[in-house]
Amino acid sequence: MIILFSILAVIGITIGGCSMHQYQKKQEMIAIATSDEAKKVYEHFMKSKDPNAFTNADVIQDYVVDESSLDYNPMGGLMVSVVINKDNELNINYNLIENKDGSYHSAYYSTSPKLSKLLKGNNE
Repeated sequence: MIILFSILAVIGITIGGCSMHQYQKKQEMIAIATSDEAKKVYEHFMKSKDPNAFTNADVIQDYVVDESSLDYNPMGGLMVSVVINKDNELNINYNLIENKDGSYHSAYYSTSPKLSKLLKGNNE
């Protein structure tokens, strides 16, 4: 009986520890993805594609980080998706990589097909 209780206690502690670690890891990813340095990367790219971004005059008016999309890239960096204008079909994906000075850059950018089409039509 004591052995069974001990085994169950060890299993419970292990599961609880893993859950806490995953929670802390997720909070760390959210802090990075929503940091001012990360926002500079997002907004620089958006303004390069849409010069009037963040005004009512153009395609990109606002954005929000999709916290459910956050994941570490096995090759390095943090994969982040931002949703444009609260439309899940309008998004941009980034792979944030930290520079030595604490700023970030993105190893790649990809835009959803719908957003690409809107931006292309806007530049014609």
